Amino acid sequence: MPFNLNLEKASPTTISVELGPARNVLAGMVVLTKDEDLPGLSNWLVDRRREMSKKQKFQHTLVVIGFYHVIAPDDSVVTFPEHIQRLAQTDPEVLLQKMLSVYVRLGVEHGRSADVDWKSVLASAENYIAFLKERFGPEAVMDDIEAKAYEYIKDPPAMKALVVNHLQKMWDEAFQAEWMRVEPMLKESVKAFQSTDFSKMDRFEAARFVTGQDLDEEKWKPGLERANRIIFIPNAHIGPYVSRLPDEKDLIILFGARQPEDATIRVPELDRADIVTRLSALADDTRLQILQMIRDTEEMRAQEIIEATGLSQPSVSRYLGQLTATGYLQERRINGAKAYSLNRDRI
Repeated sequence: MPFNLNLEKASPTTISVELGPARNVLAGMVVLTKDEDLPGLSNWLVDRRREMSKKQKFQHTLVVIGFYHVIAPDDSVVTFPEHIQRLAQTDPEVLLQKMLSVYVRLGVEHGRSADVDWKSVLASAENYIAFLKERFGPEAVMDDIEAKAYEYIKDPPAMKALVVNHLQKMWDEAFQAEWMRVEPMLKESVKAFQSTDFSKMDRFEAARFVTGQDLDEEKWKPGLERANRIIFIPNAHIGPYVSRLPDEKDLIILFGARQPEDATIRVPELDRADIVTRLSALADDTRLQILQMIRDTEEMRAQEIIEATGLSQPSVSRYLGQLTATGYLQERRINGAKAYSLNRDRI
């Protein structure tokens, strides 16, 4: 998609670091759907996932993935209980139309038409799943989840009851107590960035500064420059990973709760969380092997690592992503291919 890179310095009013209570909690619920072995995720989240039965995981994924654009909060101020109450007070048809309109908008951003024949799309589960795959790619669609979601789409009151009851149950039984535990630490993270003068940085520089990540310029810069506002939200559970939340006007970026490297007053809880995240990335023989190979050769391309380890491309990509996210590796592009070297400052 063509875009105009605007490299002027950012206005302080267009960039903020906020607590985002409802978005924060929902982000934790989304990560709970992941089955990947991602080092650095909070032990609390990993333990919750292990405790869930197969049936519970399916329903949870149905609600937070299949109906994400129904349950996504509209602002960063609302608390999670307030958000559930708003959903409970909203007409089911309005909730459904909200999700379908987002699918149209996101499809347009992917180069798809804004004209959708909803009568045809919603005529069958097969048509609905085909529509999602056409707009967002087969890899982004879980057939079993979307087939079940279709049943509720045909019955909006049942859809609303499902999402409201499930979110309330997850809040009451797990996330409420956890939010009370981590909220003070998250507030410290927000406070630590409040004195930052973002007017001295462009948006890409600001994103790297806040997240503490060596973000890929090609992947991140276009979205950063298009957004009206950029809202950074520290999260207690996603560790070294950075996640973008879809929003109509703003770019919402969740990052592992931290404080600036140059902070004059250190927050012990945030420092401990960062140490645990870094160490967890090393608790795997394959990741250590990759680090050793790159150390010995100075720099390796992804394909070279695949050939040296005998692992599949998805597995190597996952390992490299984990090591890059935790800062042990630096990534750059050479003739379109990704190459990796040690980040000796972090080591």
